[in-house]
Amino acid sequence: MRPGIEGILNRTGKGAMSYDTLLIIRLVAASVLFAVSLIFGGLPKPVSIIFLVLSAVIAGFDVGKEALSAFFEKDYFSIAFVVSAITVIAYLIGFCAEGAALVLLYQIGLLLISYAEEKSRLSALECLKYQRSDIADSVTQLVFGEYAGFTSLENTIRRSSSFILKIAMGFALLYAIALPIFTNFSLIVSIHRALIIILIAAPASVTISMPIAAVYGLCYGAKYGVIFSSAAAMEALGESETAIFDNAGLFSQAAPEMRAVKPEIIDTNTFIAFAAHTMYNSEQPVAKLLDSAYTGEYRTELIDGFEELPGFGAKAFVGGAPCVFGTRAMHERLGTKIPGIDGPDGRYYYLTVAGRYVGAMIVDVEVNADTQNLVIGLNENGMNRCVLLCEDGEAESRRIADELDFREVYSECDTEKKLRIVSDIKSGSGKGVSYFYSVGFDGHSDADIDVRVSSHSRFADVLILPESIANLPFAKELCARVKEICIENALFAFIVKAVLIFLSIIGYCNLWFAIFVDTVAAVATILNSVRVTRPSMMPAFLRRR
Repeated sequence: MRPGIEGILNRTGKGAMSYDTLLIIRLVAASVLFAVSLIFGGLPKPVSIIFLVLSAVIAGFDVGKEALSAFFEKDYFSIAFVVSAITVIAYLIGFCAEGAALVLLYQIGLLLISYAEEKSRLSALECLKYQRSDIADSVTQLVFGEYAGFTSLENTIRRSSSFILKIAMGFALLYAIALPIFTNFSLIVSIHRALIIILIAAPASVTISMPIAAVYGLCYGAKYGVIFSSAAAMEALGESETAIFDNAGLFSQAAPEMRAVKPEIIDTNTFIAFAAHTMYNSEQPVAKLLDSAYTGEYRTELIDGFEELPGFGAKAFVGGAPCVFGTRAMHERLGTKIPGIDGPDGRYYYLTVAGRYVGAMIVDVEVNADTQNLVIGLNENGMNRCVLLCEDGEAESRRIADELDFREVYSECDTEKKLRIVSDIKSGSGKGVSYFYSVGFDGHSDADIDVRVSSHSRFADVLILPESIANLPFAKELCARVKEICIENALFAFIVKAVLIFLSIIGYCNLWFAIFVDTVAAVATILNSVRVTRPSMMPAFLRRR
């Protein structure tokens, strides 16, 4: 569970300010009582103890309430319950000053952590300064969501930390029993050291920075046109080893160029008018080309019965006449005979009206220059298998695959076949499959993560703006970087805890020092999360070795 004063970070406005102010006033009052009990050594011991008890109650009554709630829910390993229980036992065995200091420093630590978290989130949002307002707004809402930075890695480490806490409790119990038996130390001293070990083993500081690292990743990715729907989506992309690419609108140019129109029976303007009306409701790249080429006004009332086959073309009734505009493969599926053969000078689209062939349009099929090195870049960042899905025939598909460095390609794929291939690869590969596409599909495939190259998307896990398509390898690298920082922070926190436990075993650590150092470590990991935006030093280190 997240540490103590949950909600400070996500509160905004006057209510949050009054809550923080009230907490600060309580901490000041508790600190005064604590100082009075220590400075005026001539006070009767009962009076000094009362001051210390009041100090702990004023500073941490909300922690006590949370601990009671955890107790009734049988959540005995929550940080609030552990701190409260240790404080009570510390008072009972005569370490009243340490018990009061523990509660004070715990609350001050939570305040500092919350402040560091809030400032870190605001700093991360600076990455969105020059991004589109709608994207900046959606990412901002995501960043301040309750589970914005939650990942399965955090959940795994949190479970591991809880397990370690249970082991620490068992070790502390044995230590408290064994120390007086085998040494000259009293039972009180052994219990005191055991309490310190349990306090240090509490997992809060280990995972506290993970959501912040994810938030930095979300904002930094959006800065470069890579918009993740969640930290979990970022984690899934980072773990992907197989990438399946739909060629339509992704590697082919987003705005194809018309090379030639070869009408028969009808003139060029009439050919373009029929083709444009047939493709009016389509989002395929060739539809945009026809729209820009058609200079007349659309008569949408004449269009009916629209059906499309993404990557192949579409059919519709235009003025009552059945029209089909598409590739040779589409016409053959519909049983229409197209004369001649496709030339090598581009992609051919044929138009039939009322079942009669009326001409062809040749479209430039040059590969999008921004995608030339995508496969190489993704291979360098852990994508071990890259698969290309094409609508074209086998020869053309192989040519495109060779040009883009794909070793595996499937030709003559409609949407149904593409999704079936994705499902088959996912079934064979298990986890770690990503599906990259641009047009012709609204929904979720069977891949672990769907990545759409488009300006808008309701369903994709990751949205990449068309002008940022070259940043696909960067997106994969960023996901790995976020995970690296999370693991780095967790290891640092574990090392600090290990040192503190060693010091407590040999008697050089007390309760207030343990909570102070643990808090400093937590704040340090939060501040370290900003390094998500810096290149990793690990590759250079490995090369030197």
